[in-house]
Amino acid sequence: MFILKSTSPRRIKILTDLGFQFRVEPANIDETQNQGELPLVYLERMVHSKLGSQGNENNLYLAADTIVVFQNEILHKPIDLEDSIHILRKLSGNKHSVFSGAGLRANASTDFFYEETIIEFKNWKEKEIREYILRCKPFDKAGSYGIQDEKGPVLSREGSYTNVMGFPLRSFFSRSSVWLPFCGRS
Repeated sequence: MFILKSTSPRRIKILTDLGFQFRVEPANIDETQNQGELPLVYLERMVHSKLGSQGNENNLYLAADTIVVFQNEILHKPIDLEDSIHILRKLSGNKHSVFSGAGLRANASTDFFYEETIIEFKNWKEKEIREYILRCKPFDKAGSYGIQDEKGPVLSREGSYTNVMGFPLRSFFSRSSVWLPFCGRS
């Protein structure tokens, strides 16, 4: 059986749209970043924490996490309206990286992988930022935005669209030998 360790509506949609059948069993973990922890170290720790170490060896477990990084600082999900405004103001007119990492655990082995996408934001004024937040309510998204949001802040991207949505799809498919036996796909 294929088990997704996430309740992210975007990850669920990506996998469902691809025809996967899976069960959702979210991991409730502490997502606090450690003092001085580098972004990619944090990302890998989150994925491994979500995967956990328990489970049935006949199952395939998939966990994922996404971080937005600007000037080597992780911009987490906003805690409120003012935090969302602060994050979007910081990103306005600038480029940043979005990293989505994932881990597959089958039998006793775990495979961690990630992708990076470079995003450039429009140079937004305070009014545009506030209008976007009120319209799209990006409070459940790292970096306080969604690439899929209509009339959103994204000007351009270099890399994978699904990676920014929260799943490193290209890297996932390159590991098909790990997940194919569990998913009934060929």
